[in-house]
Amino acid sequence: MSNLLTGMSEFYNAVWLDTRQPAKHSGDGAGRYDPFRLLAVWEERIRFRQQLELMAKNNPELLDDVGLTRAQVDRETRKPFWQR
Repeated sequence: MSNLLTGMSEFYNAVWLDTRQPAKHSGDGAGRYDPFRLLAVWEERIRFRQQLELMAKNNPELLDDVGLTRAQVDRETRKPFWQR
């Protein structure tokens, strides 16, 4: 039960942090928050981690070029979509 509550707390904290960042397209500078931006950020993280995993699988020599180790790639690709 404690692990479940800790996981939920981490999730809600991550959502709170992601929603506190102002939308990039708000031109008035008022710092309005875009609720749809959260979904876009999560989708971008999913896509990035999938591409990173494919790169590590198909072209492992490219990991050196971008300065990552296999352990770093594994750690990043195992993160849930909501985690930074």
